[in-house]
Amino acid sequence: MKYWKKRFMDMKIRDKMINSHIFIALIPFCFVGILGIISSTREAERNVTQHTSLLVGQVQHTTDIYISSIEKTANMLIRIIEPMDLDRIPSAEDIRWKEYETALKNSFEMVADTHDEIAGIFFATEHDMYVGTGMSRVSRDPFAKEVWYEKAMASPGEMQIISNVTGRNIVTEAAYSIDDVFSVMKAVMDPETGERIGVLLFDVKHEIISSAIQDANIGENGFVFVLDEQNHLVYAPTNKIVYRIRPEWLWKEEEPVTAIINGEKYQISYQRSVYTGWKTVSVSSYQEIMGGIHTMLFMFGWVLVLTILTVFIVAVKISETVTKPIVRLRNLMKETEKGNLSVRFEGNYLDEVSELGRRFNQMLERIQELMEEVYKEQENKRKAQLKAVQEQFKPHFLYNTLDTIGWMAREHSAYDIVHLVDALTNVFRISLSKGKDYITIEEEIRYISNYLYIQKIRYGPKVQYEIQVEEDCMNVILPKMILQPLVENSIYHGVKMKNGDGHLKVIGKAEGDWVSLEVWDDGKGMKDETVGELSRLLNEPGEAGRNRSFGLFYIKERLRIRYGEQFQVLVESKEGQGTRIVVRIPKEVPSELEKG
Repeated sequence: MKYWKKRFMDMKIRDKMINSHIFIALIPFCFVGILGIISSTREAERNVTQHTSLLVGQVQHTTDIYISSIEKTANMLIRIIEPMDLDRIPSAEDIRWKEYETALKNSFEMVADTHDEIAGIFFATEHDMYVGTGMSRVSRDPFAKEVWYEKAMASPGEMQIISNVTGRNIVTEAAYSIDDVFSVMKAVMDPETGERIGVLLFDVKHEIISSAIQDANIGENGFVFVLDEQNHLVYAPTNKIVYRIRPEWLWKEEEPVTAIINGEKYQISYQRSVYTGWKTVSVSSYQEIMGGIHTMLFMFGWVLVLTILTVFIVAVKISETVTKPIVRLRNLMKETEKGNLSVRFEGNYLDEVSELGRRFNQMLERIQELMEEVYKEQENKRKAQLKAVQEQFKPHFLYNTLDTIGWMAREHSAYDIVHLVDALTNVFRISLSKGKDYITIEEEIRYISNYLYIQKIRYGPKVQYEIQVEEDCMNVILPKMILQPLVENSIYHGVKMKNGDGHLKVIGKAEGDWVSLEVWDDGKGMKDETVGELSRLLNEPGEAGRNRSFGLFYIKERLRIRYGEQFQVLVESKEGQGTRIVVRIPKEVPSELEKG
């Protein structure tokens, strides 16, 4: 993203405007176009899905009607068989069987002659006798062990269907092949005793399915086929891809599945018959579904090209009205760089570029005035530098004078004065710090030690102090004179206001990546309101003029400049018990530059 942003920003204004116009024009065009294509695609798919669903439903309904008529025919023949008491006829040698066999065969032939969709009718008894039209026995193996017989007997009263009729102990006549039929079976039971009588079987031609499928038009490459409950093929029109359709694609009824077969995309959906349990599957060519969309895409591409060309021409003309004045202004600036201040921009329009040109002219008129002012500023700068030297001279002069007083006190053996002057001298030396803003904690503690010594000389036993700083903290750097305002407040507002002697502690210790500096006194203490106000003063941004204590404001701002928000100032105080202020800063070791 940064790369393309830089590429765009590096372009000339003319190129930016042209590209921007094209981009802005393409946004609504592409949005509307893509939205239209997506909507059209979805609508086309929805229409094909609905159309296919209706066709599949029609094929399924027609097939169910045909098979229902077969079941009614079977029920009619069963009513003829039931009164014959065939379960009491033990063998085909029984004279009663010969009579029933003739009667049943006549009935079967009459039904077969009046129903073209029935290829053959076969009835096998529980005692292994049979009657058939168009069908006969192959071997002496008992029918009761046949798959079709067992399946019918397993669900008495219900019609059963087998799509694959191979491997059974029945042979068909030459009039039809077993590959062209499926079988419908139903068990025959004694209505009074519930005893088994036999199974009635029909071979039904695939023509009842093919005739229904022929009326289903799903494009040139689309087709419909039928699967049984075990996903075995019942019937399919001649097609090279039907055997490449995987059963796992048929996972949700009426939910289209998209599949690639032989490099071509197809939409597959199915409906399951509640009556037969069969699946009627439709296969639609996605290329045919998207045929109209491809035409739309072609037209969209041509319109897009013409739009870009038109926008480009208009953008070039518009950009020239902006870039030409800018180019003129750029050339004038190049002349100005060479030192020619007499050039002027000519523009009488009210646009931004003309306004910029007029400002440019005013800038040239002011340059000479500014050049004269530069000389005056240089002179003022020299005066300021001289004043800064003088201001630095004052503390150095005071420091040197104190040093002289110290030597004079030594000559007169006034060692109390010597110690006091030395402490004051060290205070000034550290406060100057060779102009450094940051010193080590060791130097800060040395400064506080001298400062407290001076205060103790002044107040006597009123100020008792103790300094405890861990060795690990000594090399950590911090803004100089951070502790002095805290110590001063502890003396003037704490122990000084207390009756009797006062005690003050300065503690420094390391806490992981942090250093804690603590100033504690047992002085007068503060009210809770004052503690809250002081905490806000030391931890929230503010201005010096709004604070009552410049020294505390100094601490806060120095810490904020050095550490940003990575510091803490904690205030604890109880009225009449004392005050504790803790400054927590990150542990930093001084660099060589800071040491120098």
